[in-house]
Amino acid sequence: MIPFYSLVPVFGISISEQPKIYFNHRNTLISLLSNTLVDRVVRRLSDNHYLNDTQLINILIDKHIKKLHGPTRIKQEIRQKGFPQELIEQKIEASGIDWYSMAKEARIKKFSDTPPTEQKEKAKQIRYLQYKGFSMDMIFEAFS
Repeated sequence: MIPFYSLVPVFGISISEQPKIYFNHRNTLISLLSNTLVDRVVRRLSDNHYLNDTQLINILIDKHIKKLHGPTRIKQEIRQKGFPQELIEQKIEASGIDWYSMAKEARIKKFSDTPPTEQKEKAKQIRYLQYKGFSMDMIFEAFS
């Protein structure tokens, strides 16, 4: 059996390191070790607060908000990283972001403050805001 302390340098785990997701470390360990040992190591890392999904979700949400991404895109990208859907929803709701004003800010930053006059230009802006992860009601509010 491999002692826990010998795995620390292998994965570069340090107290100052950003929190890592349980899912990524577990998959790396599984490729090297047995399932029972992996579960024990990951549980120990989590107990020692090296792995903290809640903290990492908050960091990821903040990163996406700085990029002016909407709630749909944030949920999708964080879900792809293996986090539970309920925890993602809870943290996004707790963020207290005004998504409507963020959609307007994203539109103004990319295009301009003047509303589009042509239908083609408006469709282009709508597609862009959909790509950014905003819902249709948020998008239409951004044009008013």
